[in-house]
Amino acid sequence: MARIIEAVIFDMDGTLVDTERLGFTGWEEAGRELGVTVPSDLMRRFIGHNVSESIEMLMDELGLDREFATRLSDRHWEIRRERTATDLTMLPGAHEALDALKAAGYRLALCTASYRDITEFNLTRFGLMGKFESITCGDEVAHGKPDPEIYLTAASKLGVDPARCAMVEDSPNGVRSGFAAGMRPFMVPNVLTPTEEMYQKTEAVLDSLFDLPAAVEALEG
Repeated sequence: MARIIEAVIFDMDGTLVDTERLGFTGWEEAGRELGVTVPSDLMRRFIGHNVSESIEMLMDELGLDREFATRLSDRHWEIRRERTATDLTMLPGAHEALDALKAAGYRLALCTASYRDITEFNLTRFGLMGKFESITCGDEVAHGKPDPEIYLTAASKLGVDPARCAMVEDSPNGVRSGFAAGMRPFMVPNVLTPTEEMYQKTEAVLDSLFDLPAAVEALEG
C-alpha cells in the first residue's frame, strides 16, 4: 500500500539550526556601525524572506536608498557568518528527527530562504549535508516565502507530488509557503509565537523536532 506522504521537506533557519537569533545580533550590530536602528518587529518580519526581499523591506520601512540598504544587509550577513563559527547551535531533535524519518523510508529535502553558500556552510558544520536528497535555496527562485515557488521547486526536484509532501517550518511565512504549495505543514516554533492561522494551516504545531517523526507517521492513518 502506497504511503500518503513520500517526502518530508525541511526549512533550515530556525528549524534545524538556530540562526534567527544570530540574525537579530547581526542586524543590531550592523545598524550600530552604520548609524541606523532596525526595529525588532522588522527583524522578525524578515524571517522566511530572501535577501532581495529583505532589502526591499528595509527601503520601504526605513526609507533607505537601495545602496545603503544593501550595505546594511551585507554587513549584517558578514557579522552573522562571523558569529556562526562560534555561536551557532543546532535545534533540539534535528539529527534525531532526520535519522528517524529516513529510517522509516521517507525522502528528505531542504528548502531554505538562505543562499547556497550560507546553507552549505551551516549544514556542513553540523554534519547535515548528507541527510538530504536535494537542497533548494533562496537564490534559485524569483519569489521568496510566503510565495509557494520555493516549495514547488523542491517538490519538482524530488519528482514528488506536493500533496504527498510534509514540510517543517518555524515561521508563519514558511508555513504559508508550504500550505499554498499544497503540502502538509508542521510548525515547530522558535522565535515567533504561532497564531490561530498557523493552527488552521498546519497538521500540528509541535513542541520540538523530537515530536516530528511520530506526527508524520500519524498522517498515514
